[in-house]
Amino acid sequence: ATDSSSISTLKTAIETDVADATVATQDDLASSVSGSLGTASSLARDMAGWLSAIVLLAAFLTAILFTTSGVNRRTRELGTLKAIGWRSNRIVRQVVGESVINGLIGGALGIGLGLGGVWLVNSFGPTLSASVAQAANGLGGRGGPPGMQQQAENALNIQLTASVEPYMFALAIAFAIVGGLLAGAVGGLRAARLSPAEALRSVA
Repeated sequence: ATDSSSISTLKTAIETDVADATVATQDDLASSVSGSLGTASSLARDMAGWLSAIVLLAAFLTAILFTTSGVNRRTRELGTLKAIGWRSNRIVRQVVGESVINGLIGGALGIGLGLGGVWLVNSFGPTLSASVAQAANGLGGRGGPPGMQQQAENALNIQLTASVEPYMFALAIAFAIVGGLLAGAVGGLRAARLSPAEALRSVA
């Protein structure tokens, strides 16, 4: 090719004249590398999304189990409150309020751990690199042996980083509140069904 604008035309001519020939230009190689990196990035995002959903579901289930277990351990306390006149809806509000507070505390701790993880990734994250070999100016017809070409490499380095967006903090707090409400609702309904008689027997 005499210049860069004629590469595409020359590629088409070679593929037309030479049967079963595949001609790759530097643009094709660059596109291939970019496509591979894009696919890897997409897979990483999908995997992170699924892992986040699994962890979130596990956190909700764990919160519900701990809240229910706490209600079972507090049978004497909650049953006694019902015996002295607390209504069921008041007991439910009490358990839900405690659960939401615990959820907010857990959310704050989770945000702190997440920021620490982001700092670690940004400080010590690995660098992904890819190189593309490309043909430089041909030497044939310019004082060098015909048909010889110089090979050059373009290196592409991508630093693995983790970013923090403001909406992530809002999501963390929202999930903490939702988890607390869900766990508190399950535990509160269980507490509301406690019998004062059982509490009085345990006191005796």
